[in-house]
Amino acid sequence: MLRIYNTLAKRVEEIHPTTAGLIQMYTCGPTVYRDAHIGNMRTYLMADWVRRSLIHSGLEVTHIKNITDVGHMRQELVEAGGDKMLMAALAEGKTVQEIADMYAGRFFRDEARLNIMEATVFPWASHHIPEMVSIVESLVAKGHAYEKGGNLYFDVPSFPGYGKLSNNTGSDLLEGVRSEADPLKSDPRDFTLWKAAEPGRDLKWDSPWGPGFPGWHIECSAMASKYLGESFDIHTGGVDNIFPHHEDEIAQSEAAFGNQHVNYWIHAQHLLADGAKMAKSGGNVFLIEELIERGFSPLSFRYLCMTVRYRHRMNFTFTSLKAAEKALTGLRHRVWLWSQEPEAGGYEAQIEEYRRRFWEHVESDLDLPSALAMTWEMVRSELPGRAKMALLLEFDQMFGLDLDKAPDENLVAPDVTATLTARGEHREKADYSAADTIRGQLATGGYVVQDTPNGTLARPKTPLELRQDKWVSVSSSREVESYLNEPADLDFTFILNAYGYPGDVKRCIESMLTHAGDHSVEAIVIDNGSTDGTGELLEEMQGEHSNLRVVHCDHVIGDAASKNIGLMQSRGRNIVVMDGSAEITGDILSSIAQKLDDPTVGIFGPWGLSTGDMQHFHEEVEDGDADAMQAYCMAFRRESVNTVGLMRECFRFYRNLDIDYCFQFKDKGYRVVADSSLPLVRHEHRQWTELDDNQRDELSRKNFGRFLKRWGNRPDLLIAADAVGFENQQRFHH
Repeated sequence: MLRIYNTLAKRVEEIHPTTAGLIQMYTCGPTVYRDAHIGNMRTYLMADWVRRSLIHSGLEVTHIKNITDVGHMRQELVEAGGDKMLMAALAEGKTVQEIADMYAGRFFRDEARLNIMEATVFPWASHHIPEMVSIVESLVAKGHAYEKGGNLYFDVPSFPGYGKLSNNTGSDLLEGVRSEADPLKSDPRDFTLWKAAEPGRDLKWDSPWGPGFPGWHIECSAMASKYLGESFDIHTGGVDNIFPHHEDEIAQSEAAFGNQHVNYWIHAQHLLADGAKMAKSGGNVFLIEELIERGFSPLSFRYLCMTVRYRHRMNFTFTSLKAAEKALTGLRHRVWLWSQEPEAGGYEAQIEEYRRRFWEHVESDLDLPSALAMTWEMVRSELPGRAKMALLLEFDQMFGLDLDKAPDENLVAPDVTATLTARGEHREKADYSAADTIRGQLATGGYVVQDTPNGTLARPKTPLELRQDKWVSVSSSREVESYLNEPADLDFTFILNAYGYPGDVKRCIESMLTHAGDHSVEAIVIDNGSTDGTGELLEEMQGEHSNLRVVHCDHVIGDAASKNIGLMQSRGRNIVVMDGSAEITGDILSSIAQKLDDPTVGIFGPWGLSTGDMQHFHEEVEDGDADAMQAYCMAFRRESVNTVGLMRECFRFYRNLDIDYCFQFKDKGYRVVADSSLPLVRHEHRQWTELDDNQRDELSRKNFGRFLKRWGNRPDLLIAADAVGFENQQRFHH
């Protein structure tokens, strides 16, 4: 039987069902105003593995997973100035119901792609408003809730057990809702059960207290109690749900029903992406659909999640996903080969020992990493192939990797079968040269060829294998060799971060190479995870230009990391960083070379910035010293990079990165110099213009915060600011 960490008890406990033979389980499902990202999906995978383990123990599992579609208010919604459901519906020209249906459909699709077992029931919150109202009425009647201004609040002091799940206790508790302090509350810890609808709100329902909508937490209490009863076995979710959501759910349910709400609370830890919390503003929120677009099987993500214990933070990288895909393909490949072998008897004792060890790991707090390691030990053992296949497919009932589908997926076309036969004939005649030629032809045609004792087999390559045939890609700047300590052997290196928009990229590259003059130059273009044909264009252009080098990234690694790849790979004495929106129209390199001969000049370019307070930068320096340079075009000596350092990779978005890097130069005593007469023009900057206002504000604010945190106390680096005036400005702003 599964033994698992119970957040409520603060220890690992063996699960004992309340009703013999039956487990009742509830999972906090998606809020359908956006796509569920891979961090969300990790939590749903954990619940799926819990369920599969219980089924293996012979238990029937009733699994409820709610769909939240009522548009409840949270902190981020208040900050955005409205309800995200309504905002998203408005932006996409859809009704609230249409947008909820669309995102729910995507969620169901992604769960199916990940082989997550369907919940027994997916109750929609909007269909259960009467149940929510009923619980609130009960709480009011029992003295656990009060009404003010049409809002209903749970009275936290009336429930002595508050805080037992999260250990958040005392009068200094964070509020139980994600919003600004509400003056209507009797106690700052109280949380909203029902909120009065503001004027003009469409998404509202009638209640005894007037038109309104439910609070965030009451939904789960209502749906869980309807389908599982007032008390049930297991509740799962992410650690971010522990407080306030699950703490508040316990309080309102137990106050309303008088019973323990849930026996076992199971929570999955956060998933990080590239070492950072996933956030749209960081450009590191990934969806299952995006993994597929990049050639990965969704089940490679499922495999990857098995390599880290559910209670530990997991750092998602595309390097690790590639390794997971390779391992998954390796298991399927073996199943395919073993399926061709004859049956073999015996080995029952070894088989039973592997089986025992496997389930011991699984049932020990869902230790899938150890179960997976033991599985590979079995795969590499001396057991006969058919015995290994049988065990592997048995284990896969827990893993959920669909390894049994591998043979069906590897059917080949009749003409390929004929080609394999011909290759076999060549091998029989020891004509290995002809056989190797055929192997190469099949590989080019998208097949993996495998010689076995039972003959030659072929299978279609996976989408990722096909993608890797096109070009090698990297997942981070750490995977790229640095030449910065080697002597420069060219006059100039152009660096371009290609973030999509192939037309702009082509125009920029052609302008670089056309106006190189007599200088020896190279252009290094980093394909920053594009999926719009930019990668294919760059491959084509690389074939046409011997001085163009392309580095492909398998995902969007961020602006600074992309440019750092170019810096590390550079061979030019001078480096010119360009943006795809800029076009060179004449000889800029002679001027750059002349200006950078001055050892006091660190950065040179056409579009200089000035500031008096580090709060506002203005493009007004046409000639001479500037506080910073815009990265549409900025040049510096390659040797300076070893002194100044690489760009700070916390800047995933370009905004303020150029200013930050300029200050790295200024910190080392270099000048930033502008000359607006350089022959360049700027076109539409699509990386900026195709964002909406909210995205622009959020991305700019976060990057500007990073800049100020490092340089905000360095008025000495400004050329135009009066130090005393600057300090007064800083005091005013803070």
